[in-house]
Amino acid sequence: MSGVLDRLLRSPVADLVFRPWFDRLAIPAIAGMYCPLSRAWAAALVADGVPERFRDALGSDAKPGPLTKRVTRRAISRVGRKLSAYEAAAARWEADFFGPEPPSPQRLIASEAARHGAAHALMASRLGFVPLKLAAGIGPVKWAVAPPPQVERRHGRRLGAPELAFAPPDPPPAIERSRPMAVGGGEQFWLRFPTPAPGVGGTAWARVNAPKGEAGSPSLIFTHGIAMEPEFWRHLADPIGVLGGAGLRLIRPEGPWHGRRMHPGSYGGEPVLARGPLGFIDYLHAHVIELGLLTAWARQTGSGPVAIGGLSLGALTAQLAAVAARDWPAAMRPDAVLLLTTSGAVTEVTFDSRLMDGLGLPAALAAEGWDRNAVSRWAPLVEPVAKPALGGERIVVLLGTVDNVTPFAGGEDLVRKWAVPEDNLFLRPQGHFSASLGLARDPAPLDRFVTLLKQL
Repeated sequence: MSGVLDRLLRSPVADLVFRPWFDRLAIPAIAGMYCPLSRAWAAALVADGVPERFRDALGSDAKPGPLTKRVTRRAISRVGRKLSAYEAAAARWEADFFGPEPPSPQRLIASEAARHGAAHALMASRLGFVPLKLAAGIGPVKWAVAPPPQVERRHGRRLGAPELAFAPPDPPPAIERSRPMAVGGGEQFWLRFPTPAPGVGGTAWARVNAPKGEAGSPSLIFTHGIAMEPEFWRHLADPIGVLGGAGLRLIRPEGPWHGRRMHPGSYGGEPVLARGPLGFIDYLHAHVIELGLLTAWARQTGSGPVAIGGLSLGALTAQLAAVAARDWPAAMRPDAVLLLTTSGAVTEVTFDSRLMDGLGLPAALAAEGWDRNAVSRWAPLVEPVAKPALGGERIVVLLGTVDNVTPFAGGEDLVRKWAVPEDNLFLRPQGHFSASLGLARDPAPLDRFVTLLKQL
């Protein structure tokens, strides 16, 4: 299946599909179907098969009829079964990859296949709530926006000391490496360590795909967009998939509240939105520092240059890390940065993004006393308001000129302020999703980045 998808993305058909019309359809599909189904699925995860608990966790005024109630009960039970199957597979996987007894190479491969398959089946079980969505309606987000005083209490001190806002823990946490699994001509393994920020908590995870002789390979730490969970979904389109054969060591972190880090009762990434500015600030506080810690790990375990990058929310994280690195130890500072569909103006993303508007974020913020001025006050903790720790000649950027999710004007302003040279800037007449998916067909930005990285 993944091979078929890869061929399709690289075929001339992609030239017809990945145009602005694709984004005009994708945005309402995400806000109007995927997120509501995910909301119901997240409620089912904590319902233990009990409809009353499901309704309480759903946070919706949906009132289904008798037939839909029966279908919904079956969907809740199905989610419970898939969750149990996933938890069993994940426990076996953890014992195989991190436990004291080393299994055979074949068992490692089988264990990962079982874990990933069970994870995909769990994620796909949200489709059982389509009748509820169509019959009764489900909101896309269970809003719990923190009012301004609560954000002030948690992050006010950080706002007053920008040079310490993303201070790494001292001493840094130990990063544990799993047993490696043979994949193609290289190996795949996982990293885990305690997350460095109290607002998120738990364990940070990253998957590493390394070529043979990884010690001398350049490393790219690349983080995903909101609600993108490649560790849990099979056959996802991968915007940087073509880098798999470029001789890079690819390190793919799971962002806070995604995948293994999902918050109980929420779907992947939902707390980033649901909690308003507090969610976004907490997310970036943790993930920015995590990128620095992974950069240090990559530098300590190899001799090649180390880059960071990301897509959408991942790009917003990577660019903030590039600025925070000015105050980090040398080992944590990246040598290059790759930004795909980004913006330097997070306030505009919050209030002017078509996707955020479709999800209802501006209205939810206004209900708790947040306006543009109140959000803008927190810019130093969410936007790259200073210069990065490296020059623009080491930064490669892809922007869609009709992107209205991370609006193009904010990205254009960022590359101008950071003096990104023309050879490193790729502007395409596409939207947010079509620009990144179109990389499979025309990977020129990625080719440029690989060339830059290998010249360092």
